[in-house]
Amino acid sequence: MQVDNNFVTNKNVRSVNMFLKTLVVRMMAVFALMGILIGATPSKAAEKKSYTSKELKMMSAIIFCEAGNQSKAGKTAVGIVVMNRKKSGAFPNSIQGVLKQRGQFTPVRTGKWQKEMKKYSQGKYKSGARAKCVQAAKIALEGEKCVTYKGKEIKMSKYHFFSQRLSHAKLRIGGHDFK
Repeated sequence: MQVDNNFVTNKNVRSVNMFLKTLVVRMMAVFALMGILIGATPSKAAEKKSYTSKELKMMSAIIFCEAGNQSKAGKTAVGIVVMNRKKSGAFPNSIQGVLKQRGQFTPVRTGKWQKEMKKYSQGKYKSGARAKCVQAAKIALEGEKCVTYKGKEIKMSKYHFFSQRLSHAKLRIGGHDFK
């Protein structure tokens, strides 16, 4: 049996190289498409428009009621807890539902929250502590799950409760315990 030593030619090598390049490009396109269909998450820009002006007002008012005298981290942490509850199956699936759930937020029960929402509508959330509550509300509504407190970044995605005194608390930020 005679073997053809001229089988590997430049033309054959170029053909194989072209085939491999085409295959790699096609595979990359398939993987990119799979990422879009399976594991894609919205960009921060897309998330920024995922709340209404009413939700911003409700969140700003509850943050002021609950943490108006707290640090940025404390204010934001309260907002994140509200969002965590909204996304959890154990609580109502709207911000209004979470805030109005019986026995959960004292300012809602006492009427303080409703008064603060009126102040928001009157334009009183444009400066000072109230404006900082609007900033914290936006951060929470945009999907942020971490706060920086005393120089440390704290993941808040697992926290669903806060209070001034909370049994079995896992975290304390300013005047609130979280669990």
